[in-house]
Amino acid sequence: MGSSTTSIQSVVDYVSSMGELAPVLPSGGYSVATALTISTDVMGELIAERFNWKWNRMRIAPFYTNSWQLDYVLLKASMPAAIGWLEAAYWIDINNTSLPKPTHPIEVKRDLPMTSISGNPPAKIAWHYNNQLVQGVWPGPNKVYTQPLGALSTPTNPPTNILDANGNILLLTTYGTTGSATPLLPVNSAEGATVNDGSCVWTAVNPNGQGMRIWPLPPQQGVVYQVNVVAQMMAPPAFTSMAQMINPVPDDYARWFRDGFYAWCYKMSPNPQARAQFPQMKQEWLLAMEKARKQGDREEDNSMFYPDRTSVAPAGYIDVGPAWPYSGTGVWPGR
Repeated sequence: MGSSTTSIQSVVDYVSSMGELAPVLPSGGYSVATALTISTDVMGELIAERFNWKWNRMRIAPFYTNSWQLDYVLLKASMPAAIGWLEAAYWIDINNTSLPKPTHPIEVKRDLPMTSISGNPPAKIAWHYNNQLVQGVWPGPNKVYTQPLGALSTPTNPPTNILDANGNILLLTTYGTTGSATPLLPVNSAEGATVNDGSCVWTAVNPNGQGMRIWPLPPQQGVVYQVNVVAQMMAPPAFTSMAQMINPVPDDYARWFRDGFYAWCYKMSPNPQARAQFPQMKQEWLLAMEKARKQGDREEDNSMFYPDRTSVAPAGYIDVGPAWPYSGTGVWPGR
């Protein structure tokens, strides 16, 4: 992930040449742990900036809408890293035979409530931890799960993520017909553990992983939508080696990582006078980050206005939202 040629060691070599900071990174002892800790902290601060860095962007494996299903748990393998925040999303009418296939943006939200309002297509999306999403129940024996890809309309499938009797969240990973007994895995099964259920296969999902809630509730039958999500990655795991590159930060942004490392060294200095300068050094670095944001913000955003109702909608009509502007199933207050 990433194409940086700047290593932690090269950043340390640069800072170590500064006389007032030399004691922070002595040659031996705990110097490696100190440098790696500083690097991890700086990376966290850099990525936490409220800006959609292109180099920190990731695509999540798409999922498909299911009848009467609002929440969709995801396997860790479906995403390159943990989600920091959602940047964009869009749906594709995946089974449509026309070329190009119809597609439209989906609004990304911080949070979405449960709803019984049903309609197509999905208008809004938010991520939640898997254990905060609503899980279905096993539908019973001899129930058919039909593969949505290629279907003329959404198959009337039971929920594709369920909770077993031991509290494991199970995701349907092979479509088929359920067996005669409720699928069950040992308590606290690790993500990736599987259990056969007739010709169906269920896979355990990390409850602390991340999944999606769409809005409104997909109808029992209708169009199958492929939901595609673009997100900003959460800060990568802690650095563990001086030889590691500062990925995903590319080389043309390395200066801001290096400057942040330099500022953090003041915080770790054994010299009280140098340590007292840390708040100022950090503030100067954060101000300099404005230049980094400007470097990545040179293109015009693809922004647009969405009407909240059609020109012939009756007075008082409330549409589901700007990403679903022309639905015929909006809500009239008091009806």
